[in-house]
Amino acid sequence: MPADPITRRARLLAIAACSLGAVAIVLPASGAGSGPSLRQQAQQLTQQNSAIASRSRAAVLTLYALDSGLARAQEQLASLRSQAATIDRQAAETRRELALAKRDLDISQRNLANRLRSVYEQGDSDPLAIVLGAKTLDDALSGLETEKAAAETDRSIVARARSSRDRFVGLQDRLAARAEKLRGLEAGVSATAAALASAKAGRISYLRQVAAQRKLNQAQIGALDAQAQAIEAQARRVALRHVASTQTAAAAPSPPPTAPPATGATTLTVTATAYTLQGHTATGAPVGYGVVAVDPSVIPLGTRMTIPGYGEGVAADTGGAIQGLVIDLWFPTAADAAAWGRRTVTITLH
Repeated sequence: MPADPITRRARLLAIAACSLGAVAIVLPASGAGSGPSLRQQAQQLTQQNSAIASRSRAAVLTLYALDSGLARAQEQLASLRSQAATIDRQAAETRRELALAKRDLDISQRNLANRLRSVYEQGDSDPLAIVLGAKTLDDALSGLETEKAAAETDRSIVARARSSRDRFVGLQDRLAARAEKLRGLEAGVSATAAALASAKAGRISYLRQVAAQRKLNQAQIGALDAQAQAIEAQARRVALRHVASTQTAAAAPSPPPTAPPATGATTLTVTATAYTLQGHTATGAPVGYGVVAVDPSVIPLGTRMTIPGYGEGVAADTGGAIQGLVIDLWFPTAADAAAWGRRTVTITLH
């Protein structure tokens, strides 16, 4: 695939530099499909892969941090759930104890009510009646003490039952408040864990994408290198064939041009533009003084010619912007290219 070292943009820059008297810009000679251009594309992809690798390392560090935070959140969530389960068990036990305390209180209150009703019905609750009804003083004292002890026992049982009920009610309220607090903490930690898990999944997806892009770039780099090597090998073969044809032409009479101008003469009036780009020609040879870029359909490659004001030259290069009666002449410096500029000359083909 021949190189195109003289692009349309470069030629316009050279013309503008000549017309303004400025210093011409020296650009590397590389075509869109030349070996240097392909290697430059491969280098750009290599640099892109380096940037991707840097971003991947940063993403991996972020992933480690997310994973650590997610593990802590999951541990905290498990601890909160364990505490909630413990409180639920305590609440269930408290409900059972409260039910028993209420039952005892009900029984004690019923017993006390029954005793009071019995005393009222029998009418012997009066201490004076007990004393008068006793046969001896000891019987009277014993009766009074028994009545007093029974009353105190009933009151004590009722008080204990009520205290137990109140204690379990308070415990139940405290457990309910603690369970509500734990549910709020669990909801917050669950939201945090979900956000961390989502961020972790997104980071993993991003790492997969950059890995795929890096792999694709690496494949393209290999393809570009192989294509560049093939182009350079083709250029070397073209150069070798050009050298061989030149040696053969020196030993034998030159055949007539394959595509002579319309007049059929050995002279040709063309527009000649100067350039001072560095690199290699379409035949693979380095650029130099006397190298002329031509349209091969008008002037075949390898044709020697004489250019007035320039000297001897050889058609050894091509260019996408060189079509028809147009040639480009190489000059070693920007000042020389500016001095020549763009002019119409009548060249002699040999």
